[in-house]
Amino acid sequence: MKRKIWIGIGVAVVMALAIVLIVTQIKKEPEEIKIGAIVPLTGPFATYGEPVRDGMLLAVEEINAGSGINGKQIKFILEDDAGDPTAAVNAFNKLAKVDKVPIVLGPLSSGASMATAPVAEKNKVIQISTLAGTIDLTNAGDYVFRIYPSSEVASRYIAKVAIERFTAKRVAIFYPESAPGFTAKQFISEVVNAAGVEVVAEESFKDGDRDFRSQLSKIASKKPDVILCSAYYVEGALILVQAKEQGLNVPILGEDGWFGPIADIARDALKNLYFANVAFGPEFKDNQVMQKFITAFEKQFSKKATAYAAAGYDAIYLAKKAIEIGGYDGQKIKDALYEIDLQGAFGRIKYDDNGDNIGATYDLFQLNAKNEAVLVKKL
Repeated sequence: MKRKIWIGIGVAVVMALAIVLIVTQIKKEPEEIKIGAIVPLTGPFATYGEPVRDGMLLAVEEINAGSGINGKQIKFILEDDAGDPTAAVNAFNKLAKVDKVPIVLGPLSSGASMATAPVAEKNKVIQISTLAGTIDLTNAGDYVFRIYPSSEVASRYIAKVAIERFTAKRVAIFYPESAPGFTAKQFISEVVNAAGVEVVAEESFKDGDRDFRSQLSKIASKKPDVILCSAYYVEGALILVQAKEQGLNVPILGEDGWFGPIADIARDALKNLYFANVAFGPEFKDNQVMQKFITAFEKQFSKKATAYAAAGYDAIYLAKKAIEIGGYDGQKIKDALYEIDLQGAFGRIKYDDNGDNIGATYDLFQLNAKNEAVLVKKL
């Protein structure tokens, strides 16, 4: 009888120890905070990716030099997807399943971000795309957020600029035959048509095109006051040059995709370019976080800070704040992100129910001979 009692006690002790062990493991805090990132550092998107990466590295350095996140150091795991959707998916799977990060900052581009969104949802890992503007990301999933606002914001803004600041009565719309291009055309057309402004020409091109003379000749024949052109800087530089060749010395207005190293190609045609971007720069002195970041970035990297660098910087601080509020878990980070109203170096970051940043504001810029964004104060 006593033997059975002792056996029972032994079993109970073993079970109790097992339960304690399980609970201990569940409650055990990680020794370091892993944050993943996917940034194009090679390929055609590297020009966008490098400043984003640099902003992230500066933020990680600052946080680790302080108290970290909840007293833990950040282990920053950076993957290069070269802007390729397949590479981005592979990188996301690696970060989620091998490194077991609860949050990934990136991808950067719209195509890569759309490709990884289902992976984020399946693994319940947060995705915070940095520069992706595609409208489709709005409905890509509960675990998908972004830093840059939807391209709808910039497209509508630049159309209003054409009407209100350039007093355009006749506009031409020139857009790429891609998902971002079609949506930009849609939003621009809505604003222009609502204002009663005449659209005298609509022409399109394909990403990767190098000759735009035929479309620009047709646009020139219609004598528009401005050209509303959604383009990336690679095609954009040639559009500026060829427009001038066609005698089209009118303002060409677009979104932040124009922001790139085009001064040496466009030369004096550069003066015709105006583009919308988030309100970032030394002129915005009311944002002390922004001004502190600009100083720190330029000291660290010996180059000018950009809105892209600020987006990377704020992505790290956003992750920090969400983990501190919610905990080191994908679902809890997701819930925390909806509560956050961050005044960062990029500007304000506040999310709607779709994970779209509705806090940022836009302004109008030109490029100078050093490919730096210069705020347009007066026309």
